[in-house]
Amino acid sequence: MSKDNTRTIEMYNNGGALEYINHKAIDPETDKWERLFKYVDTGLNGDRNKFIVEFGSGTGDLAKMLQDQSYDIVASDIVDDFLEEQQRMGINNVVKYNFLTDDFIKTFGKKADLIISWRNPHLNIEDVKKLFEVVYNGLNDDGLFIINFQNALVHPDAEIASDGTKYNYLILKDKQTQEKRFYAYYTKEDIDNFREGLFDIVEYHNEGGAEKLNWHVLTLKKK
Repeated sequence: MSKDNTRTIEMYNNGGALEYINHKAIDPETDKWERLFKYVDTGLNGDRNKFIVEFGSGTGDLAKMLQDQSYDIVASDIVDDFLEEQQRMGINNVVKYNFLTDDFIKTFGKKADLIISWRNPHLNIEDVKKLFEVVYNGLNDDGLFIINFQNALVHPDAEIASDGTKYNYLILKDKQTQEKRFYAYYTKEDIDNFREGLFDIVEYHNEGGAEKLNWHVLTLKKK
């Protein structure tokens, strides 16, 4: 796990997560989560027999929507404040898990039919490669992987790390914590390199921002 990701996790552990939780009371972003739920539901063809694992569940909104619609979902995170919020919301299956360091099968007990990694933009190239490896090994045959990445094309001011990762350290304008967070940006070609030999694309689109380009969104299928 990169030092930049470690630094961002420390920020969340030191008050950043509580900011997100408190901000949700002001702006729950219900429409955004409902759109994501519909995207997942469509990808699974409404099959409630599928076992789902979400990495970095954060405030737990997606996991709660899936659970409320009778999906078999396990929410996970590495930050205690997020885990407590997920439990407070009434999510039945919540586990502490770092997808870059912890054993998937030991944590979840079996392979998944769908793994979701949504809005985890703090991963450099090596971390993303590790994520793809963990997901591939954690999925059943023909399992699905839903993921999004921030789009490098809308961040021409990004710096470039020694490993080639395009990134910025930023303070989110709608949050009070003055600790900067590491944000990585990728092109569609970068993503194709990450998935090569592991996943085929089932669905791909861009969304977010005025021009609907801020994020790459993909449903991938294990080869």
